[in-house]
Amino acid sequence: MTTQKNFKQLDRSVRKQTIIDTAAELFHKKGYSSTSLDDVAKALGISKPALYHYVKNKNELLTIIYTQTFENIFMDTYEISNMDLLPDEKLRRIIRHHITNIIMKDLYMFSVFFSEENRLPKRDFNKIREEKRRYTGIIEKILEEGMSQGLFVKTDPRLQAYAIIGMCNWIYKWYKVGETRFSPEQISDYFIQLLEGGYLVVDEADQPAQIGKTGKKKQGKRNYRKEKIYQQIKIHSQKLTELIAELEDA
Repeated sequence: MTTQKNFKQLDRSVRKQTIIDTAAELFHKKGYSSTSLDDVAKALGISKPALYHYVKNKNELLTIIYTQTFENIFMDTYEISNMDLLPDEKLRRIIRHHITNIIMKDLYMFSVFFSEENRLPKRDFNKIREEKRRYTGIIEKILEEGMSQGLFVKTDPRLQAYAIIGMCNWIYKWYKVGETRFSPEQISDYFIQLLEGGYLVVDEADQPAQIGKTGKKKQGKRNYRKEKIYQQIKIHSQKLTELIAELEDA
C-alpha cells in the first residue's frame, strides 16, 4: 500500500485514484462493513480530515469503485463487438479482454464489485444492474450472430451468455496473485478451448455422437469443424464479392 511519504509526493491528479485503489484493497481484505475511513486514511498515511478533501464518505468510495469497474469492462468491449470480425473471433477477444485486462488487473476492484453490490444506494444499485444487463446483451448479440451464421451450436443465447460471463467472473474467487500457477493468458486460452470444444471426448472416427434428450443425433467434432470452416469460407467469400463489386463501381 501507499505510504505517507509516497502519497504526499504524488501529483494531486493521481491522489484520488490512489485513495480509491487503497480503499478497494481494504474492502477486499477486511470487508466493506469492517473498513472505516480511518482505516483508509491510516493506510495512506494521512489524517481523516485530509481524506475528506477527496471523498465525502465511504459510500462515495464504493460508488466510484463500481463506476470505474464498469468503465474498464466497457472500455474495449464495445470496440471489439463493432469490429469487422467473425462472431467467434469477437467472442475470443472479449473473453481474453475480460480475463486479462479487467479481472486480473483489477482483482481487488472486482472482489468488491461482486461482494458489496447490496451496500450501494438504491439509485446506484439500479444503475449497476442495468449496466450488467447491457454487457450481457453484447455477448448475447454476438452469440446470436454466430448461431445465425452457423458458427455456433444453436442454443439459448442468453443462457450461454450467462454461462460465459459467470465462468470468467468467478476467477476472482480462486485466483491468487503470485500463487496461482497459471498465467492470465493460459487461463484465457483454456477457457476459450473449453467453451469451444466442450469437455466430452468425441469419436475421432467421425461417428455420430449419442442421441440427446431431444431425440436428435449430436454432431461429431470433425463434422462440426468442417461445417465451421465451410461457413467461414462462405462468409469471407461473400465479403470478397462485395469488395470486388465496389471496386468495379469505383
